[in-house]
Order: sequence, then C-alpha cells, then structure tokens
Amino acid sequence: MAYTKNPTISTYSTERVQLTREINTRTGGLVTKDEDFLNVIIEPEKNKEARDSRSFVMKRAGSQQIVASVGASSVRGMHYWTDQDKLFYAVGNTIYIYSVTAGTTATLAAAFGTTTGEVGFTEFLYDNGTTVVIATDGTTLLQVDSSNTKTVCVDADMPTHYPFPVFIDGYLFVAKTSSADVYNSDLNNPMSWTAGNFLSAEMEPDKVVRICKLNNYLLVFGTESIEYFWDAGNASGTPMQRNDTPVKLSTYLSGFAQYGNQIYYIGRSASGQPDVFLMEDFKSRSVGTPSISRYLNSLTGSSGDWKAGLLSIQGHNFYVMNAGTYTYVFDVETQLWGRWAFAQNTGFLIQNAVGFTNGTRYYPFFSLTGDSALYALNESVYQDTGVTFTAQLVTEASDFGTMNRKTMKRLSIIGDRPTSSGIVKLSWSDDDYKSFSDARDVEMDQDLPATYNLGSFRQRIFKCAYTNNSLWRVQEIEVDINKGNS
Repeated sequence: MAYTKNPTISTYSTERVQLTREINTRTGGLVTKDEDFLNVIIEPEKNKEARDSRSFVMKRAGSQQIVASVGASSVRGMHYWTDQDKLFYAVGNTIYIYSVTAGTTATLAAAFGTTTGEVGFTEFLYDNGTTVVIATDGTTLLQVDSSNTKTVCVDADMPTHYPFPVFIDGYLFVAKTSSADVYNSDLNNPMSWTAGNFLSAEMEPDKVVRICKLNNYLLVFGTESIEYFWDAGNASGTPMQRNDTPVKLSTYLSGFAQYGNQIYYIGRSASGQPDVFLMEDFKSRSVGTPSISRYLNSLTGSSGDWKAGLLSIQGHNFYVMNAGTYTYVFDVETQLWGRWAFAQNTGFLIQNAVGFTNGTRYYPFFSLTGDSALYALNESVYQDTGVTFTAQLVTEASDFGTMNRKTMKRLSIIGDRPTSSGIVKLSWSDDDYKSFSDARDVEMDQDLPATYNLGSFRQRIFKCAYTNNSLWRVQEIEVDINKGNS
C-alpha cells in the first residue's frame, strides 16, 4: 500500500479585515499615513438580545444649494425662527430672511455698521407673548419682528460686546469685550440698558470670551475658566448669582457648537494641549483623541479662525470641526472621528450650521467659508451640489497573525449590492503607506465582488475609494491567503 500523509499544518486560510476602527495617525496633520475615513459614516449595529455586533461603513449623504449666493463673502451668522418658519442669515452689513416653505427672501439692508466678523442671533420673548429675533455684530444690536420690521437699540448704556446674545427670564445678556463683565438689559426690554446692571465673572483672573445658555444657567466662558450663573431674582443690578460648585478650570479657544444640553468646543487640557471638549450639565470631558490633539497642535494659524457646527443626517449627529487644512467630524452617537471634504475640496469648510424641523421634514442647513450661498445635506443624493466627491477608507496594516511572507489569492469586498453598477477603486500598500498599487476596479453589483492574484507581502494596507452618486455600504474585506513559513 502506498504511503500517504496529509500536512499537519495548513498555511492557507480565509481571513477578514475589519473596516470600522478609530482614526489613529502617528503625527499631526498627516493623512497620507495610517488609518483614514473620508466622507463616510461608521455605523455599528449592537443588539445584545440578538447578539448582533455588525459594523458598517457607508458613504455620507451629499448636499444641494438651497439659496443662491448674494456676494463673495462668508455668512456671518444664522438662526432659524421656528414660529415664523424663517431662516435669518447675515452677509456683509445686511440681514437676509429666507422663508423655508415659500422659498422667498426678504432683505434688511444696512442693518450693521460692520461688514465682517460674527453676527449672533437669539429670540426674545416679551411678557405680552410677543417674540422677536435679536441680532448683533457686537456694536449694533437690533430686533426684528414677525413683519420683518427692524428696531435698532440706541441706548448709550449698552456696551460694546461679543456677538453672542443670550435670553433668560425676560433679560438679554451680552458679554462686554475685553472685560470680565456680562451686562443684562432692563427687564422685558432688550432695547433698554442700565449702566450698573452687570455681573463680573471673577472666580479666576481671566476675561470673558463667550456666553451661552445651558439648561437654566448662564455659562460664562473665560480664557481660563467656565462659570455658572443662575437667576436669583436680585432686585437691582444683575438678577444673576454665581453657582460656585460647577466652576471649571478650562481654556476656551473656539469651535463652539450646541446640541440641546450639550456644548462642544475646542479648548486646552490641563497639560496645555489643544483638545475637543463636551460640556453637559455640570460635567466637562474630553471627546478628542490623541490623533485629534496632535492635529490641532500642529496648526500654525490663529485658533480664532477655527469653526465648527452640528449637522444631523442619516440617523447620526455630527460635530463638524473646520480647523486648518482638514475637517474632522465627531459622531455624537458612536464617539468616533472621521474626515469630511466638500465636493473636490480638501476640507468641509463649514462656517455656520442650523438644523431645524419644518412639519415632518428635517433640514440640516449650513454655509461654507468664503461663500454666501446656503446649502443643505440631502440623503437622496451622494454628490455635493452636483459635483462628485469620493468616499474613501484606508485600513491599518494587517499581518494576519504572522510576519511571514504571504501571498494573496483573492480579495472580496463584503457589502450591499447596488441597484446598478457601483465601482470600488481598490489599491494596497506593502511599504507602510509610502506607495500604493495601481487601483483595481471591483464591481459591487455582482454575486461576489472580488479581485484575484494580489501578489506577496508581509504587512498590507488597503484603500477603497467610491465616487458613484449612490449609497455605498460595506462591512468587511475577506481575503484568501497563504501565510508561508518564512
């Protein structure tokens, strides 16, 4: 009888490459090395009852222009007035009032004496039930009623202030520039001010840079601290009193964005490194990563130029941070970071963002730096204003459990089958991101989206790019390899 014996160890195997991971770059500002997720949303499915732990990567929704540009300058500020279905936005020294349902625009010309810098908006409720919109550039403060009539404050006791007005309990609050003082209007009258009606945030020897409302508190951001004030009903001067317990020692830089009772901003940690923070109720915590901190620390421009906004789309809420060359995006639900780029640009240069519901439809409006047009994300398109953009994911290096030289026979992309042709451009790097192979087309509209004979390697990085104007959703990469023995 002939002698036969099967090998005791097989070096052939089928392996999976996980695609849903946290971005982890080794140096700040470098996106040509290490993992990267561009224009995609990471969506984990976790159901303990069903033991479902799948994760998906899908292309973000596209956008369309809603209101045409009125000039070659940035939108200075935006606000949606729910009761009137009006979107207010400032360009130059003019306020534009866009009726979302009617699609018409009213203009309040020469509203401000300035043409650049931020403009802040808030609503003010009078005790007779009348609501108006307050707008300010820090020098001129005015109110606009439901008939689009403006009234300008001419009271000399109103201080020059930062353009972040806040309404609480019948008062309008503004932070005086280059001071530690926050002034309040007279009760029930945002057009009337009294010289002695102000509070001083003096817990730390710093100056106020921004104020906002969080729940029933007035938050005062200084350069080195955050203080909480509440309405104590004082008979004279300011109605506010400080709550000493939740005072935070935190450096505020920029990137303010508010989502309900959550406030996101860019600041500095106790060590002095820049980071992204979440303020919720009395708690503050970092939501950045070492990679995000390294990126912010690599920037050489003014932190005052960094912008941020909150946009909601495809069942997710995103803090969109436009700082330096790139735009990093934080998913509020998954706590994961990625990157977005508008159309063929390097970044998603968000300047303002306003999300609101009109009837049964949600509108995520935004403006871009250097552009006075208004845009909205739209889940029915996967281009930006008709311009193709690329959804791309780059994996970390995979060695499949050994540094032996391996050969790869087959690679399949596991994902949804589109209704028509959907081409993924696949390439790989075997030299730690220094160079990538020529891209191969992998057609997703087939039973097995695959490519074959991918050569030898010790560690391999994969890059998948998708430009079609359609949804792209993938789960994993599957490969057939021979791990070798040396």
